[in-house]
Amino acid sequence: MQPKPARRILLPLLAFILGISALLFAPIQKSFTFTDNRTGDITAYLRIKEPSFQIKYIHSIHLSEVLESYKILPGDSLQLTALEYEDFNIGMPSNAGEGETFVEKDGKYFIEGMDRRMDEFRLFVGDVDAGLFFVADGEEYDLKKTLARGKSYTFNVQRISVYQQLKGVNLDGR
Repeated sequence: MQPKPARRILLPLLAFILGISALLFAPIQKSFTFTDNRTGDITAYLRIKEPSFQIKYIHSIHLSEVLESYKILPGDSLQLTALEYEDFNIGMPSNAGEGETFVEKDGKYFIEGMDRRMDEFRLFVGDVDAGLFFVADGEEYDLKKTLARGKSYTFNVQRISVYQQLKGVNLDGR
C-alpha cells in the first residue's frame, strides 16, 4: 500500500520546518551580551574571540578615566582582574584588597591580581557626555552609540540564537 500523497509532502515539510526552527532558535554562538533590564531582550552582543575584555569609562563625578579588566572563567562566569584609575575620589578604592597589588605609576593607580568573581554585572548608561567603551580583541566599541542613555543593562556571557542576533545589535557591525 502506497503512502497517501499528503503524507509524502507533509512529513518532509514538517522535518524542514523543525530543522529551520532549530537553526533559528537554538542558542549556538557564545557572546558578550547586554540585556535590557526592563524588557529582558538582548540589546547588543559581540561574538567572543578572546576570553578577556575591558570596560573603559569616564567617572561621572571626578571626570577621569577608569579601566576595568576582566576575563571569562570556565562556566562563563566573569573575573575582575585589574583596575586602573587616576583619582581616589568617591567610588574608587584607596588601596588593594587581600592578595591584590596596589601600584602608583605616572600619576595613575593600578590594582592588579584581583579575583572578584561574578556571573554578571549591571551597567547603567548615564545621560552625561562622558565616554563608555567596551574593549575586546583590540577593538574599542562606543557603548553610548549602541545602548540607550538613562537605561540599565545586564552584562554577561551566554550562548545566543540566530533569532536573538537578528533582534540585537552586533557591536562588531558584522
